[in-house]
Amino acid sequence: MVLLTQCKSGKKTAEELEVQTFNRDSFLANNKTLQAVDSAAKASALSEEERAKTITSIKFDQEVYDFGDCKEGEKITRKITFTNTGKLPLVIKQAYGSCGCTVPTFDKEPIAPGAKGTLEIKFDSTNKPGANTKSVMVEANTTPAITTVNFTVKVHPKK
Repeated sequence: MVLLTQCKSGKKTAEELEVQTFNRDSFLANNKTLQAVDSAAKASALSEEERAKTITSIKFDQEVYDFGDCKEGEKITRKITFTNTGKLPLVIKQAYGSCGCTVPTFDKEPIAPGAKGTLEIKFDSTNKPGANTKSVMVEANTTPAITTVNFTVKVHPKK
């Protein structure tokens, strides 16, 4: 912060008053910014501690599931299981497919530590001939927040 001096008469000149006002405002703005950054850092640290109390982990039985073969146009449904490998109840917030042909549904109730849950995946093979690899993303109170599971399916074209 810049210190201002008064002229010999003891009165500040108009120029000095402008400088004082500018520096005072600048100081206050910088001080508020520093306070905000400090508060955000403290809140972030607290939220990390609080967050650590609410997160768990999820493990799927396989990295890639083989859904087998189907004919083009068929809609297939498969259930896959996962385990809550953490120490807190697992809560799935949402699950979504990598495209519109893949629609997952999931357990809405919390899954206890060590317990298994299911994810049902519906795949519409319309206009999907050949080998397909699709993904389902599961957002939950886990680290990382989003876990991806993949599946393959071979779709035989219509004749």
